[in-house]
Amino acid sequence: MRLPMIVDEKFAARTARELVPAARVPDTDELDELVAGLKDNALTAQELVVDSFLLDPAHADDVRTRLGAGSVLVLDQIGWIKANAQSLNGMVDVDSLPAPVGPGAAKAAAVELAGVLSLLSTRVLGQFDPFAVSTGRLMFVAPAVLIAEEAMNVNPRDFRMWVALHEATHQVQFATAPWLREHMRSLLSQVVATPLKAPGIRGLADVFSTVGKIVKGDASMVDLIQDEGMRSALDEASAILSLLEGHADVVMDEVGIEVIPSVRKLRRKFEARRDAGQGGFLSNLLGMNLKLAQYRDGAAFVRAIRKEVGQTGFSVIYDSPENLPKSEEIHTPSLWLDRVHG
Repeated sequence: MRLPMIVDEKFAARTARELVPAARVPDTDELDELVAGLKDNALTAQELVVDSFLLDPAHADDVRTRLGAGSVLVLDQIGWIKANAQSLNGMVDVDSLPAPVGPGAAKAAAVELAGVLSLLSTRVLGQFDPFAVSTGRLMFVAPAVLIAEEAMNVNPRDFRMWVALHEATHQVQFATAPWLREHMRSLLSQVVATPLKAPGIRGLADVFSTVGKIVKGDASMVDLIQDEGMRSALDEASAILSLLEGHADVVMDEVGIEVIPSVRKLRRKFEARRDAGQGGFLSNLLGMNLKLAQYRDGAAFVRAIRKEVGQTGFSVIYDSPENLPKSEEIHTPSLWLDRVHG
């Protein structure tokens, strides 16, 4: 039986067709090569990332099994928008909402969501989605990859492998910590549900409309934060995203140096692109606007922890929700070390 939807997925895709900016459409041979190459890169990256986690053999086998159950998708912009509508429906626990979402409200939310995602559809290169299906899926946005590598004038082979390493790290993070999916789902359901209880907010369409203004720079998170509970949830989500993104940055550079000749050039050019506001999907959608400094904070946290306790000591961060860093610990890693390692 189909579970209740907070966003009408088909209507979101239909609306997006009118909103998404035109992107260069590669010829058939180029497209086939791009799709096959990204999928092959993803599989190679998964294995490289698992090795970098230094898991014990039994745990590594479990992780590889979970990775094998997932899927790798190469999408156009419309497909990516529909996929993220599906992800939101899997992400948000409808029981946490203050009122049921009817078909009309789901369509209204779809219109606003399509507007937000159309703004991001040429910026987001790849994404690991743990929510739409329990096995997770790794997604790449083919037009965005082409736009980015042409704009930055980088080697396509190197760039695509580098992007795959980053997204595969997220996939391995969730495969290493199967509890992380439900932990994030609970947290993000709270973030979405809280504004719906605020005066003047008539439904999810209003929430997504405000998020769209935040993504465009016409509003701030203050417009959504209505109580201390949501502020706390956002702080926790921000700390987790900083960890996950910072860890992915560390892995993509450390592993990349072995397999990608131009990795240092890619890092320089990509940091400039990211600092211009082209970050990860979830951080953009939540209006957190994770700029380069916050990615660097996450990476600095990972490096500081590993310097003190090594990769094995760092890996306990994925053992349980209690071991995830708090916002203040991201900025002061010694606080996490004292709390978790004593």
